[in-house]
Amino acid sequence: MAVRVRVRIRSSEMESETSALVNTGFEAEQPEILLPARLAEMLGLYPPKSGSLLQEYSVVGGTTTIIKSSERIHVQLLTEDREMSSVQAIPLISDREDEALISDSLASMLKISIEDAKEGLWRLMDETPKNPRPSSEPQYW
Repeated sequence: MAVRVRVRIRSSEMESETSALVNTGFEAEQPEILLPARLAEMLGLYPPKSGSLLQEYSVVGGTTTIIKSSERIHVQLLTEDREMSSVQAIPLISDREDEALISDSLASMLKISIEDAKEGLWRLMDETPKNPRPSSEPQYW
């Protein structure tokens, strides 16, 4: 199992909730979230708007081309017991991925701390490790 969390993603046009994989191997200087093209389309980000860039990214097995959106979005971690602030993030759009992926930088800004990657357990950074939270179910686009 992996760590997945529920998030609300808000663009200038739309809003959607989804499960997102916390991927510490997705290293980024700024908070980024990889969106499957279907989810990006639902949010009004795909097809890409003027100013968006087509960039090559290193991934397991080689390189891939991803759209770096010119629009910034807001990502809010959803929990059953706390109201969390949203974080501004850079959306990346892929027609090859079927699941939203949270970068290491965005995970840090959302205050996500992975407790047990194999068991899919996580917590908020200000919480005690005694009661880790379970992962949410994957949502594929």
